[in-house]
Amino acid sequence: MNLLDQLDWSYWKRLNPREKRTLLSQLLLHFVNPLMKISDIELKDFHLYGIKCQTFQLMIDDEEFIFIPGNKDAILGWNLGTKGLSLLETAPNAQEITIPQELRGQYNFFDVESLGEMINDQTTSLRKVQIPPMFVQRHALPAGTNYLGVYNAVTGSFSGEADQFSTYEEEIKAVLSPNLTPEESMTWSFPKNILKEDRWYIEMAPHSDNYYVFSHEKHTYSSLRKKIRKKNFDLLTEDQWEYVNGAGSRRLFRWGNDLNITDPYRGKNVKKLIEQANMFGLFFDTSMERFEITEDPGVLKLTNQKYTVGIPIVDFLPLSSYYSNNITMQHETVLAPSEFLYRKAILIKI
Repeated sequence: MNLLDQLDWSYWKRLNPREKRTLLSQLLLHFVNPLMKISDIELKDFHLYGIKCQTFQLMIDDEEFIFIPGNKDAILGWNLGTKGLSLLETAPNAQEITIPQELRGQYNFFDVESLGEMINDQTTSLRKVQIPPMFVQRHALPAGTNYLGVYNAVTGSFSGEADQFSTYEEEIKAVLSPNLTPEESMTWSFPKNILKEDRWYIEMAPHSDNYYVFSHEKHTYSSLRKKIRKKNFDLLTEDQWEYVNGAGSRRLFRWGNDLNITDPYRGKNVKKLIEQANMFGLFFDTSMERFEITEDPGVLKLTNQKYTVGIPIVDFLPLSSYYSNNITMQHETVLAPSEFLYRKAILIKI
C-alpha cells in the first residue's frame, strides 16, 4: 500500500497511534521544509456532531496547524434544498421580516419550496472530488498579518512574541489609552480594530478586554499568495476549503442544522457549537463580516454582508460549508485585514 492510500481518512481512522506517528514522521521529513521549526506535536481527538477524527496538532514556525487526512471520494456541494431543516430554521422568528434589496422578487420567503431554491442557488453544485492529505492552519489570519500575541487593554499586559511587540507597544498603548477630557471619556469606547499600515494590526477578542496583536504588511491578493508560496505553503482551493470546513458531511452546516441561537433554553449551546472547533480541530470566522480567500481569486468563502432578515436559514446560510457568494476579486485587490482572512496549508502531493 502506497503512502497516499495510508493517508486516506478511510484507512487513517483504523491506524493505532504508533502507526500514525510513523506516518507523520515520514510526512514531516519529506514534505515540510527542513528550515521550518516543528514543535508541540500532539495526537488529539476532535469531534463535532457525530463526526470524529483522531489526528495531529502541531506548531509549524510557531503557528498552529492540524494534519487532515485525505479523501479520495469526498462528496461536496448541495442540491437538497431545505432537507434536514425544521420549521425552526425555515420560518420567520420575528413578527416582520426584512428582505434585502438584492433578494427581493427572486424568492417567496414564506414558501419552503422557494426557500429550497434559494439555498440551492447560493450553494456550490453537488460533486465528487479527491482531496489530498494536508497540514492546515488552525486559525485563519487577517490578510497581510502574522500573529504576535494577546494584549490586555485594561492591565496593559501582553503574552506572545514580546520582542516584536515591544516595537509597537507604545503606539498601541497610545491608541487604546488616549488622553481624554471628561466629556470625551463619556462617549469613548474601545475600537473594534485598528490598522497601522505596514506596522501592526489589532482586533478585539470577543467578550473580553483583550486584543489580538499582529504585525502587518500591505498586500494585494497576488503579492500575498506569492509570499505564501515562497515559504512553501499554499492557499486552499474551494474544494479543499469546503472539505476541511465540513468534512464532506451531507448537512448544510458543520455543527448540524440547529440555527436557533435566540432560543432561551438551547440558544447558548447552539452558539457554542457554531463557534467551536470543527471535527478536524479547525476554527472558522462566524462574524459574517469578512471573506476568507482561496487559491482562486475569483472564489471567496464566507461573507462580509450579514443579513438580518428574520428567517434563520437565510441569515445563517453564509456559514454553510457549501455557501457560494457571487462576489469575485481581482488579482491586484489590496487586502484589508478587517475585510479578508487567509489560511495557509501544506498539501501532500505525490
